[in-house]
Amino acid sequence: MKYKVFTHTIENSKTKVRKTTKNILTILGCVVANLGFAQNYIPYYPADWDFKNNADLVDFSQVKSVTTKYLTLDENEEHPVYETYLSWNNTYQLTDYQFVNYNNSYADFDVQIKYVNPNGNQINSVKIINPNTLKPLEEWQYANGSFDVEKISVKRYLLNVPEPDVFEVKYEGNDDDYTQETVYTPQKTIERQTKRWYKRNDNGTYQLIKKLYLDNFLDQTDSLVLGENQKKQAHYIINLGIAGKTSYQYQTRKVKVFGDEHDYQQLERIVKDGKDTERYEYEYDTKGNWIVRKTYKMKNGKWEYTDITRREIEYKN
Repeated sequence: MKYKVFTHTIENSKTKVRKTTKNILTILGCVVANLGFAQNYIPYYPADWDFKNNADLVDFSQVKSVTTKYLTLDENEEHPVYETYLSWNNTYQLTDYQFVNYNNSYADFDVQIKYVNPNGNQINSVKIINPNTLKPLEEWQYANGSFDVEKISVKRYLLNVPEPDVFEVKYEGNDDDYTQETVYTPQKTIERQTKRWYKRNDNGTYQLIKKLYLDNFLDQTDSLVLGENQKKQAHYIINLGIAGKTSYQYQTRKVKVFGDEHDYQQLERIVKDGKDTERYEYEYDTKGNWIVRKTYKMKNGKWEYTDITRREIEYKN
């Protein structure tokens, strides 16, 4: 992907500039806050890579790359906020994930993923670089056991520091449904722990439960319910005793994969704590993948068109 630079255009109305900038910075703050917990890039544990798990493609085996541009609307004008890029190789492995921030180039990063073998899912290493300087930000080396990840050795390169911070992330669990992740500091003390349970419910859905501990204190509990197709149905969060629920509603549409017709569930609406918060409208390409998504948010009891997302999809054939 070609990295882009976004420059602000000064409007005639100072009020409009202040309003636009405030809206963009508010959205940007939410985006950056969700990129990760401590390292601010991606989670260590590959099963938590939402950018991979929620690519929202009818058949990703046909796809070579996806460039997604997120824009916010202010007085019917589009303002770029950030852009992402995903790239797969010929054996369907995701090898590259890039993030470009149109308002703060210091937040840009490029995640390069290498695998143990050319046809498997086990990760060998992850390298995160600054795409503007091509210097490394972090390097992760994975040690895999017979079932899952056992340890990740991390090098974190800090600005104006000659030697990187070096620390480990260790995993314990069983072959059934439990995994514990412990992130250590360079001083070998525990920074945080995450305990995960993954199980299949009697109704055919799946449930992923995560408990985050800071200083041996339970900080947050996440419970994610997935359908048989692994799409999110509900997300429950308890943070410091405050509970919340987010529900995901889908519309079923017909798509064709190699000439055969299939049902595909497309996210249509998000409901938080029983109230409509967002809904989506789409435009599709000839392969059945969406290339434009309009976002409407509920404000003062009315739907307001607030954001638009555009995708450029490069196919293998």
